[in-house]
Amino acid sequence: MIAVTMTTGLGRKILLGVLLGAAACGLFSGCASMPQGPTYTDAELQAMCERRGGWWRGNLIPGYCEYQSASLQSP
Repeated sequence: MIAVTMTTGLGRKILLGVLLGAAACGLFSGCASMPQGPTYTDAELQAMCERRGGWWRGNLIPGYCEYQSASLQSP
């Protein structure tokens, strides 16, 4: 009789652990599948590029800002 009650208690603990683990995995995998939006829009990237003295080439290469290197600038 003592062996039966110990086995039942152990079985309940294992079942509880499995259920809690499944719930935690479901919660984390559900939140991880949400798509992330872009950090900046093209208009914001263009404004930052122009503020820093670059040329916005977003119409040719999406999200590209061109800068003139320091060695090519006239003194």
